[in-house]
Amino acid sequence: MTGEASERAYRRRVMAWSLYDWANSGYLTTTATTFFPPHFIAIAAPAFAAAGATGSALARDIASNIFAIAASLALFVAAVLAPIFGTYADITGRRKCLLLAVTVIGGAMASAMFTLTPGRWQLALVLYVTTQVALNLALGLYSSLLPHVARPEDLSRVSSLGYAMGYIGGGLLLAVNTALFLLSDRLGIDTTLAVRVAFLTVGVWWIAFTVPLARRVPEPPALPLAHGTGNPIGDAFRRLTHTLRDIRRYRELFKMLVAFWFYMEGIGAIVLLATAYGAALGLDTAVLVGTLLLTQAVAYPYSLWYGRIPDPRSRWRGALVSMLLWTGVTLPLLGAYARGHGEIGVGHTLVLLLADQLLGFVLSVLLGRHLVAGLVRRLEAKGAVILGLVIYTVIPVWGFVLSTRAEFLMIGFLVGTVQGGTQALSRAIYAELSPAAKSGEFFGLYGLSEKFAGILGPLLYGVVGQFTHNPRASILSVSAFFLLGIVLLARVDVVAGARAAADEEAAIEAAHTAD
Repeated sequence: MTGEASERAYRRRVMAWSLYDWANSGYLTTTATTFFPPHFIAIAAPAFAAAGATGSALARDIASNIFAIAASLALFVAAVLAPIFGTYADITGRRKCLLLAVTVIGGAMASAMFTLTPGRWQLALVLYVTTQVALNLALGLYSSLLPHVARPEDLSRVSSLGYAMGYIGGGLLLAVNTALFLLSDRLGIDTTLAVRVAFLTVGVWWIAFTVPLARRVPEPPALPLAHGTGNPIGDAFRRLTHTLRDIRRYRELFKMLVAFWFYMEGIGAIVLLATAYGAALGLDTAVLVGTLLLTQAVAYPYSLWYGRIPDPRSRWRGALVSMLLWTGVTLPLLGAYARGHGEIGVGHTLVLLLADQLLGFVLSVLLGRHLVAGLVRRLEAKGAVILGLVIYTVIPVWGFVLSTRAEFLMIGFLVGTVQGGTQALSRAIYAELSPAAKSGEFFGLYGLSEKFAGILGPLLYGVVGQFTHNPRASILSVSAFFLLGIVLLARVDVVAGARAAADEEAAIEAAHTAD
């Protein structure tokens, strides 16, 4: 194959891999975040009321609590299974095969939610838990393919491309399904059927956009356990036990995991609790859904740009860093303007945001990139994540004083500038710290950390709210996770960790060759 043909094949492989983020994000935005929770309560509450719950409010509360328990159960099961699945995939060379299997299961269960009519709440729970477990296992297996798809120098850029594709794909499907929901009367269907059709589209979307990955991404080679028993399941447990027992060999990787866990608590809390916080402040559903769509739209370009910040080959690094700093400073000032002028309209808010970004872009290209040149020369992937976490810390502080829907939209915009980029670069750093031969195992542990990073944030939010009865104090408490994450991430030595991963990779290959 010629150099040009090889480069084209590489670009196609990268795009096919990144499209999996596009594929699965439809479930996250349409089903998991927007339509399933209220639909479950709507079909379950009447059954609880008929069974003896006194009043519709109590029945809805019971349904909400059962849903929360099911969500936690799915998270726990996925967290426990992810490292086992990943290690088994490494040993057998079935990372892609297992990914496709859980995708088909997850997509089929997601589309089967079309059958969820009133009273079928038990089936709803089964489908939801199964789909959530399948999705989370798939995400770990998908991420484990990253070091096998991307060149080492492209890890940050390719990881960011995946997140960017996820935001645009998930946002596009959510926009289509939201339009179907809002226009259901004109189309002659009721809103319940519109929601069920949305569920149907999610599974089809998920499976259909996985086809490029199935066709173009090769299966990484198997690496059986040296001196193994020949039983891949037993060997998977042996390897995982050995890794956990020998943590000191992966010191920087596990320091990264702990830091990631803390700041993902903050990110997860912002994502999970944003709509609840907005509702507590009296914002209507249209503003909440509109803000979610705005965040998705903003996250697409910013995720792509973020992946170029650590790349010394990029001519626009300085302008991108300047743009991030500009946005992190000027949006809270615009929020103060909106708060001081009472309630301003959505159109006025969007015009202000557009003008801010255009002015920021011009100033960043002409002046800002020169002012931050010294910072940019020292800004590798870890530093770029820390920059994003600093901006994230502004969000709960701003939320403490938020009082208008214009500010809520602006906060949603600010979240979009750093949400995808910080997570994408975190994934790239982790890939650099992991031996490629054990990527399934280590990304299984990464997934475990990511899944459990949805516990403390909401818990702290709820406890503070219970004591203060003030949602503003609750949202402010989330900033603690970002501050802890910054301190812990700063202590990770990426160079030493990458060197240890390379040494481990060489040792694994040598042991396998000698076996």
